[in-house]
Amino acid sequence: MPADAMYGQRLRIGLIAPPWFAVPPTGYGGIERVVSYLADGLVALGHDVTLFASGGSKTTAKLISPFDVPPSAALGDAVVESQHLAVAYSHWREFDVMHDHSIIGLIAAAALPIPVAHTIHGQVTGPCGGLLRRVHRRVQIIAISEHQRSTLPEGCNATVIHNGIDLDEYPQGPGGGGHLLFVGRLSPDKGVLEAIEIARRAGRHLKMIIKINEPGERAYFEEIVRPAVQGRDVEILEQPPHDVKVHAYGTALATLFPIRWAEPFGLVMAESMACGTPVIAFANGAAPEVVAHGESGYLCRSVDEAVEAVERAGEISRDACRAHVVARFSSEAAVRRHEALYREMACSASRPPLDSPAGFVPRLAAPGAHLLLPRTPAP
Repeated sequence: MPADAMYGQRLRIGLIAPPWFAVPPTGYGGIERVVSYLADGLVALGHDVTLFASGGSKTTAKLISPFDVPPSAALGDAVVESQHLAVAYSHWREFDVMHDHSIIGLIAAAALPIPVAHTIHGQVTGPCGGLLRRVHRRVQIIAISEHQRSTLPEGCNATVIHNGIDLDEYPQGPGGGGHLLFVGRLSPDKGVLEAIEIARRAGRHLKMIIKINEPGERAYFEEIVRPAVQGRDVEILEQPPHDVKVHAYGTALATLFPIRWAEPFGLVMAESMACGTPVIAFANGAAPEVVAHGESGYLCRSVDEAVEAVERAGEISRDACRAHVVARFSSEAAVRRHEALYREMACSASRPPLDSPAGFVPRLAAPGAHLLLPRTPAP
């Protein structure tokens, strides 16, 4: 179908969220929040949207829940995720395009006869790179930053669509709290210990809004983080309600983001700046794309530089922080970019053959068109 014929037509879109948390999440869950604004935003534009997400999800789209309760305790279990995907992809005939936000969905997506987009939300590791190299001509790859796209295998094309946030959910705050803020899951890669040290050396109260959901996170907290905060001016909030997190953002002097890995995007940075609070980040991964150095925060290379940046945090305009996100990272802009990409995909007349050996992807059952993926009872 010509592109101009498809323009303006209502699309039938299937969105697949990971199964681990509700959409939108009540606490931690950056991917789920992105999928939430995408589903509701596409409905608002007049499209027919079906969201595949776990029970407890709230959306204006049609909701299909393979699990009545999110299987959070099984986070990362490939069999559980496969069961979720098997239900979602069995509905493929109902859509013009599908968009998968899961981890292992690339395997199934490449087998479908309709266009499928797949957003890479995490780091591109060795095995992931090999998979992308084999299926990228059959699946529309979406990268969430230019940095992430630069890590893809040579010859693997991707469209960059930055994550966005619903600005109504993150209103600009007044500042004035004087505290520093850390938001994230408990992992050494997130720079938890560095944030504690920066706050200590800057002589500032530190609020930590953290996710302790998996056994490894709990062990890291008990063995490393808890001893590190003993006797320090640190307040720990474990996955508080959204309004508590927003208030912490809106009253903070600065949000610390001393990441020790190549973060593909970093929603925390956008959320903080939307609330008017500058970000002090280590210049790893996509941080230089998200933070405008000297305008919406500071990009640093060490704890020493971060401590110095805390002293200059008050020089950053809270209005400028908000404006930076409005111009670059709003959910409305991200929804429009996805809509344009879906239309382009729907206009595609054909899909090239798989660049992989036979049997690499699951086959489609002939009459029922159900993907032949592992099926196990829901946990």
